[in-house]
Amino acid sequence: MFDRLTLAEDLLDCWGRAIARRGLVVSPESIGEAAQRARPAPRRALADTPLGGDVAEVLDDPTYRALFARAGARDAVARAVGAAGLTAALVEELLALREERPALHLHAFTTAAVAVRMLLTAVGGSRALPDLAAAALLHDLGMRHVPVAVVERADRLEIREAHRIAAHPLLGAYQLAFELGPHPAVAAARCHHWRCGQGYPGMGAAPSRAVEVVSVASAFAALTRPRAYRSAAYDARGAADVIVAEVLAGHADANTAKLLVHALRGGRGDPRAVRFGGARDGHAPEVNRHAPVAAPGRSPL
Repeated sequence: MFDRLTLAEDLLDCWGRAIARRGLVVSPESIGEAAQRARPAPRRALADTPLGGDVAEVLDDPTYRALFARAGARDAVARAVGAAGLTAALVEELLALREERPALHLHAFTTAAVAVRMLLTAVGGSRALPDLAAAALLHDLGMRHVPVAVVERADRLEIREAHRIAAHPLLGAYQLAFELGPHPAVAAARCHHWRCGQGYPGMGAAPSRAVEVVSVASAFAALTRPRAYRSAAYDARGAADVIVAEVLAGHADANTAKLLVHALRGGRGDPRAVRFGGARDGHAPEVNRHAPVAAPGRSPL
C-alpha cells in the first residue's frame, strides 16, 4: 500500500531552504517525528497579513452565492478565515502561490471559505475554528512541489506524472509538520485525498470529521474552478451532484456531504435531515477528461 515515499530530490520551501534532504523516507512516522521536533515560529492572524483581503474574491463570486447568501454568513466566514494563524514562512508560501501559481492560491482560499461555512454549522464559534480554517487554507500546499506542466496537463497523465500528483499529500504534510508541529493542517494535508480508503496515500484509519470537511470542501472548490482537462467548471449544483455520487459510490463521507448540501440550501434546519436521491449527471461540462489518480503500489523513487 502506498503510504510513504523516498525523496528523489531535496524538499525546499519557497525561499529555497531545505525542509528535507534527498533520500528521506516521508511516511506517517517521519511526519510525526518532524512535528515533534518542530519549534514553531509565532503565528499571526491572516487578517493582519498582506493576504488578509484575498478571501473576498471567493465570498463575492456569484458561483458561491448560495453558500454565503444567508444573513451574517459572509461576515462570519470572513472573520473565521481571517483568524487563521500563520507563521511568517507560511505567509510567504501563500504570497508566492499568489504570484506564481494563482489557481492554486485561489483553490486554497476557496477551500477555506467553503470548509468554514460547513464547519460553522457543525461546531459554531468553536475555539478550534481558526486552526481548522488554517488547515483548510494550507491543505494543498504539497501541490507546490508538483511541476506546473503536470498540473496543467489537459490529457491523460503518464504514470510518472500521476505518481508526482499522488506524492503531494505526503510532501505537504511533512512541510507543515516541519513548520507548525502538531497541528490540524498536517492531517488535512496528508488525508484530504483519502476517499474512504479508495484514494491516496494509504491510511490505517479514517481521518477526523474536520479533515473530512476539508476534503469535501476541496473537492467542491476544485470542481467549481476551471481545469485544463475540462471544457468548463461545474456550477455549484453540478459540483454537489458529483460529491453526492461519490457518497453513493462509497468514496465520500455522507454526513460531511450533508453539511455541504445543507449550507448550499441556506443552512436552515438540521443537516442530518438532508436526504440524497439517485445520482444525477446534469450541470456538467461538455468535455471532462478527468480520471482519479491511482496511488502507486510502492514508493516512487
